[in-house]
Amino acid sequence: MLPGRPFSGNELRAMELDGLLVNVLEGGYVGAMDTVTPAHRALAAAALVPEGFRHKVALGRMTAAWVYGCAEPAEKIAVLLDHRYRATSQGRCRAIHIHEVMLGPSDTVSMAGVAVTSPLRTALDIAVHAPEEDAVPALLALSSAPALKCPLGYVRQALQSRDRLPGKARALERIAAALAARAGEA
Repeated sequence: MLPGRPFSGNELRAMELDGLLVNVLEGGYVGAMDTVTPAHRALAAAALVPEGFRHKVALGRMTAAWVYGCAEPAEKIAVLLDHRYRATSQGRCRAIHIHEVMLGPSDTVSMAGVAVTSPLRTALDIAVHAPEEDAVPALLALSSAPALKCPLGYVRQALQSRDRLPGKARALERIAAALAARAGEA
């Protein structure tokens, strides 16, 4: 549930205080008895993106990892704008951080009608771009979720196959650190 559909933000917060709802992200809520799913998280994050801009972007990086249940929500929603679109001003939207990138046809999936980067694209972006303290835990979580089909070896192969990728060496180090951490768990 989002504010205004059919309850105001204050009514939703009151229902949360009464234990009837759980806050997913900022203004997005689900019933207290419902399990929060990736679809709920995707819809809650998309609600923070300006409406006229939503169809041009995909939730990505640490936001996509959060949608998949593999990371904590970031301060700002990370959205990826395909380089074929023009990055026009979106006004004062401080809730999102826009990254202009090249998105291929297999780089995104639709979740409850919201474009989200695929698990592999999410893992690649995290290995290259995520803050140091977040990268390895998120990579471990993404690779540990069987439904995502994103083992660390597959992510490493995808990175190694890319030519001229800025940050590739650091990304491979992060994958190696995640593999070492996984070996230490066994």
